[in-house]
Amino acid sequence: ERPSEGLESPTVIGAQAANELLNIIGIKASFVMTQVKDTIFFSARSIDEVNVQVMMEKLGGGHRTIAGAQLKDATMEEAREKLKAMLRQMIEKGEI
Repeated sequence: ERPSEGLESPTVIGAQAANELLNIIGIKASFVMTQVKDTIFFSARSIDEVNVQVMMEKLGGGHRTIAGAQLKDATMEEAREKLKAMLRQMIEKGEI
């Protein structure tokens, strides 16, 4: 976690970080959260075999390999827990 204050484009940096995480061997999807004032921005990226669109749609966003979503009035911890709960639920249902 890093503070976003003072960064010119914190959500762009979050998206770039999500892109870079896919360069790590074995990583099939990445999720980066950026807090700007009272909103948490999710940047999700994946290789073709993981559909982050479906995941981000559950949080209010979408696009197959480059997806995002926003949560208003949530803390970083609340957003992290919401993301983890969504992923757990999708795993349990065999969706991912």
